Amino acid sequence: MDPAGWQRAKPIIEEALQLSGRERRAFIASACESEELRREIEVLLESYEQVDARPSTRSEPATAHADTLGVSLSNHEPQTGVSTASALVFDYPPGVEMGGRYVLTDPLGKGGGGEVHRAHDVRLQREVAIKILPARGHVDGARQIREARAAAQLNHRGIATIHDVFDIDGRPAIVMELVPGPTLAERIRNTALPAAEAIDVGVQIADAVEHAHAFGILHCDLKPGNVKFAADGTVKVLDFGLARRTENSAVAMRGVTGLSAGSLDGLALGTPGYMSPELLMGIEIDFRSDVYSLGVLVYEMTSGRRLFTGVDQMSAAVAVLTTPAAELPRDVPRRLRQVVQRALNRKPSDRFPSAAEFRDALAAARVRTWRERIASIFRR
Repeated sequence: MDPAGWQRAKPIIEEALQLSGRERRAFIASACESEELRREIEVLLESYEQVDARPSTRSEPATAHADTLGVSLSNHEPQTGVSTASALVFDYPPGVEMGGRYVLTDPLGKGGGGEVHRAHDVRLQREVAIKILPARGHVDGARQIREARAAAQLNHRGIATIHDVFDIDGRPAIVMELVPGPTLAERIRNTALPAAEAIDVGVQIADAVEHAHAFGILHCDLKPGNVKFAADGTVKVLDFGLARRTENSAVAMRGVTGLSAGSLDGLALGTPGYMSPELLMGIEIDFRSDVYSLGVLVYEMTSGRRLFTGVDQMSAAVAVLTTPAAELPRDVPRRLRQVVQRALNRKPSDRFPSAAEFRDALAAARVRTWRERIASIFRR
């Protein structure tokens, strides 16, 4: 479905989501201007229902969906939206050796994005996390391995390190640094962060994202569940191994996911509500797509609530595409509100052109003491 078709389909889908069965079919038939549009919408909703039937990814406001699992859970830290490990059936039990050097020890979580295990690296005698992705076609599996290898070249204290990639039973597996701290989703589950802390966390995340962008890698799934806090309190961004790579750092790429009449792979691989409008629509994206997601993260940290909510993935996606971004509360510093609002523009050209510029603007929004203001005057 092209962007023009999606614009025609949006209001019909939004209304159809409130109906079911015969009522839904009758409404779609009467609302569509052509048989082709009717078929596309019906296939789209059918695909959506197949995705929504997977293990639950729903969550309460101010928490993250878990369709792409964080790699740093423990059995005592179930991620929001995913059942505890003990209640799930995993494809690979503890004790299984894989990749020639890793022995699974504890299952950590499972969802639409695959399953995650704590494992012991017998060669280097260290604990790691292994994310085993769902089986895909040979071409897609090979692409994911290539992209994970590209992301393994990243070396930044704010990015969880990728140690290894391999294939098991036709499924890509990514070996990553095991980060023991809580997720950002857990930190903001019931409350907002103070503005100063939200800015500090946002700056760290944006700095990690900018480092990846310099290597031509877009994250495409930035969300609270993919941000962890290490033991020293610093931020670690997860799942760059599932990111998408551009031709080079200066070249935009075609939409790597998106709503189509044939599938909802975009919703399976990303998280509506945090994905940019252009990423959801499957049209051309560049680094400004991640800038949009950074804005959503800072909004949620600062306000304590989700920017776009929905009872399911499709309604969250429709909200992103149809609902103007709400402004932050007035008790949030004005400069911080302005930075977030610019990042959340629907048109990429109206956002910050890079994660670096977003990071710098966010840092400049810090509320300074009078001593700091005087010192800055003398430094000019």
